[in-house]
Amino acid sequence: RALASSTDCHRHSCTATRRLKRSCIAARIALRIASSRAAACDTQAAIAVSKPYFAIAAAVRHAIGQSTTMAAMTTSRFDTLQAPPKDPILGVKEEFLADAATDKINLSVGAYRTDEGQPWVLPPVAEARKRLIEGKLEHEYLPSTGLKSYCDRVDLLLRGKTSETSATVQGLSGTGGLRLCFEFLRRHHSPTVYVPAVTWSNHWNVLRDAGCDARPYTYLDGIKLDWPKLVADLEQAEEGAIILLHLCAHNPSGVDPSSEQWRELCALCQRKRFLPVFDSAYLGFASGDVDKDAAPFRLFCENGLQPWACISFSKNFGLYSERAGAVVASCASAREASAVRGHLGKLARALYSNPPAFGARVVDAVLADAALEARWRECLVVMSGRIADMRAKLRSALEARTARDWFVHCVGIKVRASARAIDATVSARWRDGRCPRRSHITSQVGMFSYTGLNKQQVLRLRAEHHVYMLESGRLSMAGVTSSNVEPLAAAIAAVL
Repeated sequence: RALASSTDCHRHSCTATRRLKRSCIAARIALRIASSRAAACDTQAAIAVSKPYFAIAAAVRHAIGQSTTMAAMTTSRFDTLQAPPKDPILGVKEEFLADAATDKINLSVGAYRTDEGQPWVLPPVAEARKRLIEGKLEHEYLPSTGLKSYCDRVDLLLRGKTSETSATVQGLSGTGGLRLCFEFLRRHHSPTVYVPAVTWSNHWNVLRDAGCDARPYTYLDGIKLDWPKLVADLEQAEEGAIILLHLCAHNPSGVDPSSEQWRELCALCQRKRFLPVFDSAYLGFASGDVDKDAAPFRLFCENGLQPWACISFSKNFGLYSERAGAVVASCASAREASAVRGHLGKLARALYSNPPAFGARVVDAVLADAALEARWRECLVVMSGRIADMRAKLRSALEARTARDWFVHCVGIKVRASARAIDATVSARWRDGRCPRRSHITSQVGMFSYTGLNKQQVLRLRAEHHVYMLESGRLSMAGVTSSNVEPLAAAIAAVL
């Protein structure tokens, strides 16, 4: 490419040079003519006759300057810049869209779908949207901290009660909220953030760009929670640091701590003086019950840890493109809350000035109306229930096709080993907790499932069966439907 660009520049340069030579020849001829005509004239007449020559000379100098500028402009300023690698999630979606197969299955992007595989506009959301559009809807700027009534209702939804020591500001859904949150915490608390080693891939991007020192802590062993190592890692962590936690429906695994483990983790964070930050992208999606899913955050509040949370309403309200979210900060006093809110607004002003209004107004309208909120909570039951139903159907379909623990190869057991050897190894590992059985499909919660499939198997699923999931083996259960669950199970069984 560089050679071609250089050749192109040279060709243009040669053309310009030939034109300039012709202009110079014309200028010399004009000079001779002017000189011969002025020979018999006085000085003033000679100057008058020579004026056209000077004009031609000036034009030649200008053309030379223009040619030099154009030659410089043909050189690329970003010639050494390489295209970045595709996003591990969005890149798979691009591959799916480019696949011409009619039986392809997309299990990559975390967006809810009906059993017909279609997006769902929640009825209470549609009603709130209709009321807003039919009302006096204006398009004025919101404050940098967002729509106040929305922030107050979001805070109440998460906490279950009002708090004068809370500073809640509107964010650009979950991602923007995380960026704003960690930008603030790096400046005013600590740059050190402990992150689950298995987490949403964009967490690392957000923390890097916020200037944080992101350090992984153990989360999974295969497809089960590695609680002993998780605790051991955090015991060795820097005191007073920030710890990132998934509130519920862990992405990408769907593996959450138990209630008892949350209590143990709460005590550990208190002892180490951690600042807990909960990523809440799936509130209500894990169990269908907002209050149950919010329990870890409320537990940490009750124990005085002053946790923060970054909330997204993309999934639980279906407002994917509206970027409705919030940063919820727990503070020690009302004065401190006011100061924190002010600084978050100041950062928002520099990052994006002010947040979009429409999505926040929709959420605000639903939560402000008791009837609409009740219907929204029913929608959460419907969505989480459909996903749980698909988990059960996928597990059943896999068991029917494989007749034994279908992912045992993912925990170090060779698939081609004898049945007796497999059974003995599985039994041993099952007893000491290292080899969960097929039930992980149904014991995991939320939108995603960590299948245990390896990269080679995932790539075979794409190439041979047009099934698209992440290379980590994570699939979006929202993309599984009654019509594709059997073909999906058959494809998985074929690559084992």
